[in-house]
Amino acid sequence: MSVESQNIYDNPEFFSTYGDLPRSQHGLLAAPEWPILEKMILNSKSSPIGPLENTLKGSRILDLGCGYGWFVCWAREKGAGYVKGVDLSQNMINRAKEFEAETNHLMVPAPTTEIIFEIDDLETINLSQHPEQGLYDLVYSSLAFHYVDDIVRLFREIHSCLKKGSNHERRGRFVFYVEHPIVTAPVHPGPDYKVIREAGEDQKVWPLNSYSREGLRLTSWLGAEGVRKYHRTVETYVTALLENGFVLTGLKDWCRSRTNVAGRLEGNVERPCPNFLIISAEVRE
Repeated sequence: MSVESQNIYDNPEFFSTYGDLPRSQHGLLAAPEWPILEKMILNSKSSPIGPLENTLKGSRILDLGCGYGWFVCWAREKGAGYVKGVDLSQNMINRAKEFEAETNHLMVPAPTTEIIFEIDDLETINLSQHPEQGLYDLVYSSLAFHYVDDIVRLFREIHSCLKKGSNHERRGRFVFYVEHPIVTAPVHPGPDYKVIREAGEDQKVWPLNSYSREGLRLTSWLGAEGVRKYHRTVETYVTALLENGFVLTGLKDWCRSRTNVAGRLEGNVERPCPNFLIISAEVRE
């Protein structure tokens, strides 16, 4: 049985601190990994239509862990017909509704996308019943699944809500990313990389340990202690997808580097290990 999710974002002090992050203030433009995600989202292996920019036109999309709603509004700009954003935090949902209203009137012509925001827990969310079953063309999630204990159950629910197209129809797609398992692995993680002296030079190394020991990790983030995350290996993520009716269409060990963050708001900071695991999949025929 899954445990109840930790709702740290409804803590006013934590939510205020979170709001100071570049990603909170500037959205997708402040996420150097976004170009990779955007390409995965727009490039459908089974799509029968042509230009990538048209792949979301009229689509039904579900954003799990929608946060401020940046992706929801991006999907609206791409012509999605219906977008639903789900988050556990009332603070997040309130901010997402405000942001959607702020940006809606700026679009010319006025968008026709239907947008809904709901509070729900990814540990217990039910997507296998009407009207959710088989409803969505795309399910997306950004940096939320490493907070989920029962990932197998969640993937099963996601599969149930995606369209099951034939060879002549577009099959439901699933794109998500999480903190890389190399990052979540340490049982007693330090505040940052370690510096060792090697060949007369200082080298940064990530203190990796207990990679194969999956389960709960307690971390410190943005001044809050005891933030719960769940470590699982890359193999576990991929196996959970394959065993729940998906075929893998993309996998990226995303690293910050001078090349892929040039001109981005987070600056040119090179890291010696992958920050994120980015995966795209489609419903198996």
